Amino acid sequence: MQHEPHSRDSGVTGPPRYSVDAYAQSVADILPGLPILTTTRLQLELLLNDPVVDLRAVTDVILADVGATLQILRTVGREFTATDGRPDRIEDCIVSLSAARCHQVVCAPNDSESETFAEEWQFRRMRAERARELARDREGFSPEEAYLVGLLHRLGTIPHLLGWNINTSTSDEDDALGVMLAFHWNLPDCVLSASSERHEDAETAKWRDILERADQLTQQSTL
Repeated sequence: MQHEPHSRDSGVTGPPRYSVDAYAQSVADILPGLPILTTTRLQLELLLNDPVVDLRAVTDVILADVGATLQILRTVGREFTATDGRPDRIEDCIVSLSAARCHQVVCAPNDSESETFAEEWQFRRMRAERARELARDREGFSPEEAYLVGLLHRLGTIPHLLGWNINTSTSDEDDALGVMLAFHWNLPDCVLSASSERHEDAETAKWRDILERADQLTQQSTL
């Protein structure tokens, strides 16, 4: 029987049921490991083992790595709910988990060959930086949220990249999977909203223009 997601208490409506919902639920339950770049692990080893942890430096290192960011966010999403005051900002997530827990989540050995994904992770980071720059010039947008949304845009394509067992075959199914993963992993509301609005009208799609422009600028810079 398929799992029917419920609406979040924070006011974000749960996504409609898709054929990939059962898969997304199983991924949310199992939490497969995500590749984290070797340089990220080494930097965090040094920072998190320092007697006085530099929160800003740890945050910057985590946000530069898609795998590390998702590991932190989905761990927090599992341990908190919206009504529990779930933190959304990476800084607050780190504080809520403690340095030791962050080290366990991000620096634990992983079977994934992280360097295989370095190019994709770099593209996502560059797109996130451009989304943040664009948001700074627009009223009503948080540059911090824009970075996170840009980093995790098209979330449903990541399982394909990682070789997880999945049978989606169209971009619409990838989009549906992204919505379900954002919901079941209890990711920040800005990520869920951006994942859900791909097929909405332009007037109601808050993030679409920024994401399309950021994607275009990143594509141009990598030619």
